[in-house]
Amino acid sequence: MSRSSPLRRPQSTSSPDRMTARLSFLFDDRNTESSHLGALAAAQAEHERVREAALRVYELHELREEHQRILDQERREQERLRAEAAIAAEEKKLQELRSKSIPKPAPPPPAPEPAKVQSQSTGDNAVRYPQDTKRSLELESRPFGQQAQISNSVLSTQNGLFSTNKPAASSPLAAETQRQNLQQQDTSLKSTDTVPAVQATPIQPLKPQNQKQAPAPATARPAIDRHVQIHKELKALRADLMAQSKVQGSPLKGKVGAFRREIRVAIGQLTGGKGANVQPTNKILAILKESLEGQIPSPPVEVSRFVAEPRQPVDNTPNNDACLPSLFIYLINICAKGIISQFINECGANPKAADPIGVFTAQLFSYKDFQWRGQSLIDILLAKFRIVCPVLFGFRGSDRTEKGRMAIGWRKDGPAWITEQSHNDRMAGLGAGFAAVSLRDFSKSSKTNPFPPTNYWKALAGIVNSPANETSNTQYVVLRSMIEGHEQRFLNFYGNAAVAALRLALVEFPKKAPQNAAAAGSLCALAEVLRTEGGLVLA
Repeated sequence: MSRSSPLRRPQSTSSPDRMTARLSFLFDDRNTESSHLGALAAAQAEHERVREAALRVYELHELREEHQRILDQERREQERLRAEAAIAAEEKKLQELRSKSIPKPAPPPPAPEPAKVQSQSTGDNAVRYPQDTKRSLELESRPFGQQAQISNSVLSTQNGLFSTNKPAASSPLAAETQRQNLQQQDTSLKSTDTVPAVQATPIQPLKPQNQKQAPAPATARPAIDRHVQIHKELKALRADLMAQSKVQGSPLKGKVGAFRREIRVAIGQLTGGKGANVQPTNKILAILKESLEGQIPSPPVEVSRFVAEPRQPVDNTPNNDACLPSLFIYLINICAKGIISQFINECGANPKAADPIGVFTAQLFSYKDFQWRGQSLIDILLAKFRIVCPVLFGFRGSDRTEKGRMAIGWRKDGPAWITEQSHNDRMAGLGAGFAAVSLRDFSKSSKTNPFPPTNYWKALAGIVNSPANETSNTQYVVLRSMIEGHEQRFLNFYGNAAVAALRLALVEFPKKAPQNAAAAGSLCALAEVLRTEGGLVLA
């Protein structure tokens, strides 16, 4: 082919040394000892060469690292020196500013002091008055009739009628004249005694200029929130009882947990059917009686720790001692906790479910055997209400701030707050439950109402009397749940006063809310429902 290159003969690229090495491999003495020793020596020499090269590289790297470290340290020292120099400069400026001063104007000359009245000494620290001044002060500080007597006596003394230093009368005429003067003086004194005595305002004694004023009395401390204290005491009681129930051989071991579970299950079975609550109610009452009568021994505890106000023993009533079994108080606390849980879980979406729970609550705390010194232990339940729904007790706070949410009982789920919908459901259930407990009619019962309707009125007033700048959406949610479904009982208790209160709550109070408050609008809607369905005109 015309374009193909001519074939080239391959050329050998091997050097004479390589050729010799290849040929030496074929020698007969390749396996001799000298041949192996030579190869080993060559390998060792190569190893030493590589090792020395590696050491040189490593030493060079170490030197470079040390150099870089020194440079970094030098840079840090320079930065430190610059910072110290800046601080020293600022300190110098500060000292210069402190050394400078602006001359102050001379103070005005002191005002001349008023002339002091010279008087006889009546003591080192006493206020001194002239003799005539003392008499005038005594006259002004006495009643009007006594002033007349003293003034006459003073005048008589000045005229010498009763002077002991005056010599006796030297003639019968002088004696008679003196006797007539005495009679006139006595007549004038008797005539002044007939004047009605009017208490004059006493003159305040003068005070030295350098006398220190007494410190103002300390302001009174705010009232202690007793329900919060009761809640803490209940927590301490629970911790103590749990610790005792875990002791080996304790009669409480295994019983405390079993009673707690049975009470929770029984409260969860409360329903609105007629006669449906007899069995769970009797079960709870039997457990409480067993703990109160000491069938399960437990240490006594002072009941005054769990009531809001001190109580005195009452004749012909059970449980007059200062202490009751701690297991009984603990189980009452479990009942209160179960009641609150049912209000939260069941009554937010269905407010009518609060009524059977309210009936059970009234029955439990009105039971005479479970009272202490003639009154119920419902303060334990109120302590729970106070913690979970402070709005019912007149507390206020903003829904938008951390502190405000804590004040109105907004719950946290871990580090974060629960959602607004969950909070509103909780508050609605608690408001309905509070109304179901406080609006119970005991007029046909021989028992005493443990939580009369006056508490409902106080809670309602505490909400609707809030200033416009302190209202919150939580208040409107709680207020609606307190009224909806319970307005007829409220009217039965208070009549026209209840109508006025409902007008204030459903018509006037929503006007204080911001424009975007949805819960406030629901109050206005409830007022319209009461007008159309119940014929109650509030607007």
